Amino acid sequence: MKNIYKIFIAVAMLTGLWSCENEENLMIAEPQEAAFSIVTPEAGSSTILNKDTPNNTALTVTWEKVNYGAPTTITYTVQFATTDTEFSAPVDITSAAATHATITVAELNAKALELGLEPGVEGSIDLRIKSTIGTTGSEPKFSDIITILVTPYEGVTPAIDLYLIGDGTADGWNISNNLMPIFRDPADNAKHYYTGYLNSGGFKLVEQIGFWAPAYGSNGDKVQYRATESDADPSAFPTTAPGYYSFEINTKDLTYKIAPFSGTLPNYTTVGIIGDAAPLDNWGTSVAMTKSTFNPHIWKITYTFTTDGKFKFLADTNWIGDSAGADIQVKAGKYNIWFNDIDNRYTLIAIP
Repeated sequence: MKNIYKIFIAVAMLTGLWSCENEENLMIAEPQEAAFSIVTPEAGSSTILNKDTPNNTALTVTWEKVNYGAPTTITYTVQFATTDTEFSAPVDITSAAATHATITVAELNAKALELGLEPGVEGSIDLRIKSTIGTTGSEPKFSDIITILVTPYEGVTPAIDLYLIGDGTADGWNISNNLMPIFRDPADNAKHYYTGYLNSGGFKLVEQIGFWAPAYGSNGDKVQYRATESDADPSAFPTTAPGYYSFEINTKDLTYKIAPFSGTLPNYTTVGIIGDAAPLDNWGTSVAMTKSTFNPHIWKITYTFTTDGKFKFLADTNWIGDSAGADIQVKAGKYNIWFNDIDNRYTLIAIP
């Protein structure tokens, strides 16, 4: 009987110890009661962003450390929100264990535009810090909220390629063909040009071969953009008769111009690429391009540059470089290269 009693006491003690240990394991870390503060920037501080220095630091944010009552790893997240929305739709900017963060000009500009601020106009953004730890059941802790003033610049339009498709083009409406691109302005990604031959029946523009959207067509004298294939299909840009046309489009303003071409047409026998990046004999001999049978002023070559370097186009005996006449810089890789001998525009499209 005494042995049984001793065993019972031992089991009870072990059970008590196990319960205490598990209570400790289940303890939930709680942050300090008072809200922690943002140290910098000061509320109401103003920043004017400069598009010429996108990698410079625009904003340095520092804040107080949160005390959870026990050693633990804390994650702090900088959050922005539209002013006076009570952070109903917060935007996470950056997360770290440190109590400071830096935000570049480009990052702050992109977020400011995303939150609805207008380029060139001072607007306000609400800023706060969210503090969290990994302990199960812990609740996030938020800093006080400050409002900062930001003047963003106009966002940079991403570079895209636009391909011709339609009755007026060489490939008709076959979306899977090797469609011909038009030529992007080297100084403005939103502007694209095509000067050349077109059949009657008009054309549209697509961003990717094999896909009917995103696409661009006409809606009277404006461009109609089709973001997805479920969107309304635009009309074709008009070509009422076969002949040479000058066409330009601005994908940002959604404007276009098209008119019959009235300039002089060159008559080159050969066009090729030549340079230390296309080294048959390092600027000595050109690599021949192929002339289009649909438009005898469009030339194409698929070429692999084995090294970074420079090249030009050699049209008969005429050396043609970039828009300033300089050598064209190129990175090693495989490209489809298109050249228009009417206006000397060109494009290089990388092949994965």
